[in-house]
Amino acid sequence: MKSRISFLKYLFLILLLFLAFRMFSIQAVMGDEYSEAAAVQRWRYTRIHNERGDILDRNGIKFTNRHKQSLALIQPADLLKDASGLSRASDLLGKPMDELEGVVARNYLPYAIKVSDEQADAIMNAGITGLSIVEVPVRNSEEMLAAHVIGYVDERGEEGLSGIEKVYQNTLEKGGGVYAGVLADAGNSAMEQFGYRIWDTTGVHKLNIKTTLDYHMQQIVEETMDMMVDRGAVVIVDILNGDLLAMASRPAFNPSNVNHALKDETQPLFNRALGEYTPGSIFKIVTAAAALEKGISPEVTHDCPGYVMMGDLMMKCWNYDRGGHGALDMAQGFAQSCNSYFIGLGQQVGKNDIIAMAERLGLGQRTGLYHQGIDEPYGLLPNTMGYTSPAEIANLSIGQGDLLISPVQAANLVSVIANGGILNRVSVIDCIVNDRGEKIRNIKSPAWERVLKKETAETLQKMMMMTVEDGTGRLANIQGFGGSAGKTGSAETGWIRNDRDVLHAWFVGYFPVVSPRYAMSVFIEDGTSGGISAAPVFAEISARILDLGY
Repeated sequence: MKSRISFLKYLFLILLLFLAFRMFSIQAVMGDEYSEAAAVQRWRYTRIHNERGDILDRNGIKFTNRHKQSLALIQPADLLKDASGLSRASDLLGKPMDELEGVVARNYLPYAIKVSDEQADAIMNAGITGLSIVEVPVRNSEEMLAAHVIGYVDERGEEGLSGIEKVYQNTLEKGGGVYAGVLADAGNSAMEQFGYRIWDTTGVHKLNIKTTLDYHMQQIVEETMDMMVDRGAVVIVDILNGDLLAMASRPAFNPSNVNHALKDETQPLFNRALGEYTPGSIFKIVTAAAALEKGISPEVTHDCPGYVMMGDLMMKCWNYDRGGHGALDMAQGFAQSCNSYFIGLGQQVGKNDIIAMAERLGLGQRTGLYHQGIDEPYGLLPNTMGYTSPAEIANLSIGQGDLLISPVQAANLVSVIANGGILNRVSVIDCIVNDRGEKIRNIKSPAWERVLKKETAETLQKMMMMTVEDGTGRLANIQGFGGSAGKTGSAETGWIRNDRDVLHAWFVGYFPVVSPRYAMSVFIEDGTSGGISAAPVFAEISARILDLGY
C-alpha cells in the first residue's frame, strides 16, 4: 500500500514539474510568439512590403535593396471623417476626388500608393489625418550592378525569375514584412476607436546570399564597359581560389522593368559572360601548352610567308599583306599571333593531344558554377573519333572550327597559366548569412587540380608577357601599375553584316605581372580585332583596379 502511495506521490510530483515547465515555456520562452499570433487574429491587416533576403558582395556590401521607396499609406476610416483632408489628399496624390473617395469608401483596410520624394515631403508637411508616409526598400533599380548575375523578380517582388534571384528563391523568400492594419471586432468590423497600426517584422528570419563578387571591381568593370563596349562580356577571376570577382555583360537591362528588354533585338537579358563563342587565337594558349607538355622545344622554328597551303586550301596569317613574319620560334609566333607558326606546330602536336590539353585546362566542361545552381554551358570541343585531315588540325590549332568557349572558361584558362598550372573550381556564390553577417550554410566548395607542370606555366607566362610588351597585345600594357600579360584573339564567325565579315574580339590576360592575382577575359561581339577592340578594355579595367590598391 505504501509503495502505491509513494508511486502516486512521485507521479504527481513529475506531472507538477512538467506543468510548471510548460507554463514557463509558454509565458517566458514562447510568450512573444503566442502574443503576436493572438494579435494577428484580432487585427485585419494589409502587407505593404514583403521582405526578401539581400544579395551581397564578398564584403557584405548590398547589391539589392540599396534604395528606398516612399509609400503614401491611406487609412480610410480616418480620412473619410475629414472632407477637407480628403480634398487635400486628392491634390497631393494626383488622384481625382471622386476616384479617391470611391476607393477609400470601399474598404476600411489601409492601403499604400507609391509616391515621389517630393510628394512624400508634401504629405508629411500637410499633416492630414488618415494619410501618412512609410519608407520601404526598393529591390532593384536601373543602376543595380551585376544585373545579369543577380537577375530580377516579379512585379510584386516576391518571386525570382532569373539569375541568383531564381536559383535561391527558397532562401531569399524567407523574411518578414511591413504591415498596416486595424483592430476588428468579432463581426469583422473595424474598431475605429483604436485607430490604425503599422508593425514591422523585418530582419528577424531574413537570410541573405553572399557572393564572391567584389562590389567595387564590378563597378569599375561596368563603368568601363558602358564607355567602351556595346556588346560583349568581361569576367575577372581570383587566380588563387577561382572566385569570380566581377562578371558583366552588355548591353545592360533595367532589372526593375524588363518589359522593354524582352522585345530588344540586341538581347540585353542574355548573359554573354555565359555564352559560347569561337575562341580564335586565344586558343593558341592551349596549342602551345600541349606542345610544351609533349616535350616540343620552344626554340623550334616555323617559317611564315604570310600563308600556309593545306593541299589546295590557302590559310592566311593576319600579316599576309605584309609578306608574313618570316622565321619565328614559339615565343615569337605566340606574341605575334602567327597563324602560320601555329598551324605548323599543331601538325607536330596532333589533334588528340590538343583536345586532351583543352580538357585539362577546363574547356568543353562546366567550371563549377553549375554546382551552385548557375546554368552554364559546356562549350564545344571537336570529336576525337575518326580521321582528321591536316586542314582540320590546322583550323583547330588556331582556335577555329568546331570550338566554342565561354568568357568564364576563358578567364579560368588564363588563371591556370597565371597561378603556375593549377585549375580551380570557379565559384560565384560563397554562403548563406543572416542579417548579422553570421554564416548559416556554406555554398562554395573549393577544389583544385594541377594540370600543367610549373615549368610549362612559367614558359607560357613569358610568352604572354612578350605579347603585351612587343606583340599584338601592346594596348593591354599597364606598365605603371605592375604590368600585365595576355593573349589576343580575333575569331571568325562566318557571319556577314553590311557586306563585311563579323569577327569576335578577345583579350585574355592576368595582372599584375609580379605576384599575379587576377585573370580577366574581355570578349567583344563584332569587334575589329583582339588587339584593337578588347585589349584597351582590359588595360582600362586592370589599371583602375590596381590604382585603388587591390
